[in-house]
Amino acid sequence: MQKFALFLAASLLLSLLAFNPGPVIAHVEVVFGDISIVGGWVDEPPLVNELNGIILIITQVSNGQPVNNALAQADITLQKGGETRPLEFQPSEEAGTYTATILPTQTGQYTLVMRGTIAGQAIDGQIEIEDVEDTARFSFPPATTNSSSGNNQIPQGLIEQLQTVITDLTAQVEEANVVAQEASNATQSVTESIEELRVSADRAYLFSLIGVGAGAAGIAIGVVALSRREKI
Repeated sequence: MQKFALFLAASLLLSLLAFNPGPVIAHVEVVFGDISIVGGWVDEPPLVNELNGIILIITQVSNGQPVNNALAQADITLQKGGETRPLEFQPSEEAGTYTATILPTQTGQYTLVMRGTIAGQAIDGQIEIEDVEDTARFSFPPATTNSSSGNNQIPQGLIEQLQTVITDLTAQVEEANVVAQEASNATQSVTESIEELRVSADRAYLFSLIGVGAGAAGIAIGVVALSRREKI
């Protein structure tokens, strides 16, 4: 009978422990008069560059009852070093519980700064919540490995595609160079042809002037000869 009683007591104790867990790890409680505020991260441990949130559980110390609409006259900001940001808390399904979404972008200590009134109680204090950690602690397999592992090697298919692209680009560049050279040669030929035409025109003009001069001289000589014949 005594053994059965001990067994029953042990079973009851284990049941109580299973259905009545202790307070959440890394959440911190501060008390202002009759108001208790428990604050921390929604997901723990908090990891850098991973979407998370801040949770506040607000109750009355005297009766343990949750406080509804608790943050209507309170300002809650999140502080990291010299930077601060106001948090927009929304009530959750559980009475007295409020959450605000945040993305921590740096590792280290974050602080909740609280000012205002809650249920008529003046609030002015802060909570240092759990440090934000680097994801490398939990990464597996590691994001960076030794080159000997082969994980950082470029796939052979990608290398072949890159080689094909480079070959095509090289051929296009060479073709463009050939076309440019041909255009340059054609321009040079046109320039030379124009120069030859100009020289030919100059020669023709000179010869025409000589011809005109010779004709004029012949006419003058003829006139002089006629004049002399008439005098005789």
